[in-house]
Formats: sequence, C-alpha cells, structure tokens
Amino acid sequence: MYEIINETAVILELRGIADSYCYEDGTLKDCILNEANVIKTRYGELIPKYGHEEARTKYNHSISFYKSGAVKSIAMEKQTNIITILGTFPAELVTFYESGALKRLFPLNGKISGYWTETDEEQLCEVFQFRFPFGSFKAKIISLCFYENGNLKALTLWPGETVILKNKADLYPVRIGFSLYEDGGLKSVEPAYELTLATPIGNINAFDENALGICGETNSLCFKKNGTIHSLTTSSSKIAVFDKDGTVDILEPALKPDPLEEDKFMIIPLKITFEGHHVKFEGDTTRVYDLYTSRFSVANDSMPKAASGFSCGDCSSCSLCK
Repeated sequence: MYEIINETAVILELRGIADSYCYEDGTLKDCILNEANVIKTRYGELIPKYGHEEARTKYNHSISFYKSGAVKSIAMEKQTNIITILGTFPAELVTFYESGALKRLFPLNGKISGYWTETDEEQLCEVFQFRFPFGSFKAKIISLCFYENGNLKALTLWPGETVILKNKADLYPVRIGFSLYEDGGLKSVEPAYELTLATPIGNINAFDENALGICGETNSLCFKKNGTIHSLTTSSSKIAVFDKDGTVDILEPALKPDPLEEDKFMIIPLKITFEGHHVKFEGDTTRVYDLYTSRFSVANDSMPKAASGFSCGDCSSCSLCK
C-alpha cells in the first residue's frame, strides 16, 4: 500500500502497485496497478486500470501525479461517463489540472498495432452531437480539451472526419480539429482543403500540407477575437513584396528532399501572420514587412475547391443554413 497526502491534505491510499516511478525527491509520479483502487474526484469515483492486457490495451500508467500529490491523469479500467459543460461523455483516459479540474478527456485509449487497427478502434468510437454558436454537427472525436474553468478549449476530430464551422459570415470545412478562446469564440481551425481567403495583402490559398492530425489545439488558420484572420499557412500561394526602396522579395512555400523517400520532395508551407500594421512570413527564413510602406502581389498556383463558394453535402449534421 502507498499513501499520498497532497497539498489539500487529502489522503489517497493505493493498493497493488506493480511498478512505480518517482520524482527526484522520491514523490510518486506514476504507477501501474494490479488491484482495483477507487479514486475520488470532483467528477465521481474513478477506477484506474488494473486488469489483464488485451489486444487493444495501450501501455499506460494506471495513474499519474503532480509533485504536490494531486492526480494528473487516470487510465480507466473501463469506459466511464464524465459530466462536462458540453454534456456527458464516456472516457477511457482523463487528465486533470493540479486544481483537480478536468483538462482532457479521451473517449477511447486503444493501442493501434498489427493486432488492433485504426479501423478496429473506430468501430468502438461513438458519434457525438455538438451545438455551438458557430455551428452544430455530429462527429467522432479523439479528445476534448478544457480550460480550468470548465469551458471547452479544443476539440480533436477522429481521422477522416470533417465538420462545417462558421466564423462571421464565412463557412469553413474543418478537419483534425479546432480551438476556442476562453469566452467561447473560435480561435483556430484546420482547413479540410485549400480555401481562398481575403487578407490585408490579397487573396491567399490557406492550407497546411503537413498538418498533423493528432491535436485540435494548434491549427494553421487562426483568428483574432474579433473574427478577422490572425495567421494562416499556405502550401501553394506565392507573394511578391515590393518595398519602398525598390527591392522585390519573392516569398513562397519551399520544396525540400523527402528524408524518407529517395527522389521525392516535400512542401514546407509558408506561415503568414498579421500583427497591427505588420505582416510576418515564416518559411525557410522569417521576414517582416510594413503594410503601410510595402506593396504585395499574390499568385495562387492552384484552383482551390472553395474558390466559388462552399456547398455542404451533409445537411443532417449541419444547422448553419437554418
């Protein structure tokens, strides 16, 4: 048995510790259990994983702690319902802030391998209904991330899922996920395909060829609180910058040899950020220009799918037109 007393003087007794890892000062950091333990949280009594391994069992610590002794994460023995501001969701893995507030919720936590494929895991994934001021939809998800006050911070979609979100008067097809400001406003999205968007320097094709599909918290298209574009990433647009001294700079996505495939190249997208009266380009190098003293010309090499507007094909999961 291991006894933990955290900063709030809550005593936690753990039984059946099969393996453990500690901080440098000897405080318990992570452990693997082989007996049932009940952990009391503000979201109910949760039972960390302790049973036998199965084909989809991911190697996780049963429970992890902050140095203070507060619970940091729990991998569940079985899927357990958790009540959130968005409703009740089943969870196989949850993480917490040090205060005890819910940080992340994962409905599934299976291990993808030769014995258990992503298709197998997807068959266990439920379709959830979401209703936000910027759009309503049904979708499968990987995780939900929350601010410490309980408001949604980000939603990560299941691979292959696409939803439609609205920001101001524009519709955005979104893959991977999206993030929100603490007040609920849309902060960022990952475009599902190339979109032509109006910016202070002209119309630019927004799409990140290399976007990672593992987290909805960081995305390539970001908005300011007033809904205007703060930054975007392009994989095809080329921008000529004419400075007041007569010089011309050409900025565009770069091509580099693919380290994994011989004779293949990969696109290094160009990130463009608008701050006040300046625009910053981040690619192979970082350059900053004054919007008041420079002139910009944009060439879009490919015809985006949404160049002439967007048409939704799944009316049953969308309420925007209504």
